[in-house]
Amino acid sequence: MAVPLIAYTVEHYNSLPELRLAKECIEAKHASKVLVDELADTFVQYGVEKELGVTLLHNHFLMEPKEMLVNVDSVAVPWNKDSGAEELGDVNASSWRFMEGGLMPYEFTYHGRKVPLDSFHLQRFLEAVRTILDTFGLMDIFGICLLDGKKIDSSATIEFTSGRANITLPFDSGPYNGVGIDAMWQFYSCHHPTKREQEARAGPIAFGQCENRCKGKPHESRHIANT
Repeated sequence: MAVPLIAYTVEHYNSLPELRLAKECIEAKHASKVLVDELADTFVQYGVEKELGVTLLHNHFLMEPKEMLVNVDSVAVPWNKDSGAEELGDVNASSWRFMEGGLMPYEFTYHGRKVPLDSFHLQRFLEAVRTILDTFGLMDIFGICLLDGKKIDSSATIEFTSGRANITLPFDSGPYNGVGIDAMWQFYSCHHPTKREQEARAGPIAFGQCENRCKGKPHESRHIANT
């Protein structure tokens, strides 16, 4: 069944939990195990692990009517949805949440890459992820996000909220006046199939079929929950 793409609404963004509550939900539902045992396999199986990751659904602060959260380089701030068409024409979705009616964006990036989520291949991937989240009751905990060039071995980052801005800094430069919480995960496979293996299989080697089972690795994109 296809996963329809739903238009963004402020109300659905504001319905996302605060970071601390989101972390408590992960622990209560033992969701970390699903990250490694189920979602990691799916991302690698569909070959999207370098493009998309898993994000912990939460809000940074509440949006006012007609606002949307837009990342501009290392800072995310509210933009008015009624801004000029030329300005918003360069804004693309970068984080999405699954809803009963489909997939809705909730964060955006200025000059961000547009992901063809309505393509046949990505629709199959989205169906698989939605099924996993629905099966384990995690549709209100995990979403998907655009990695936008992040590599598995790239420098760690940390995010914190100051007023109505969310700021991303190198991990070593970040403030430490709160509790750091993992909020985005990128997956990888330790197995690089030979040409013979590739020809013998209908699809890519799945994450879970590595001889040494790899783990879903947090990209160390951590968010600070203020104390």
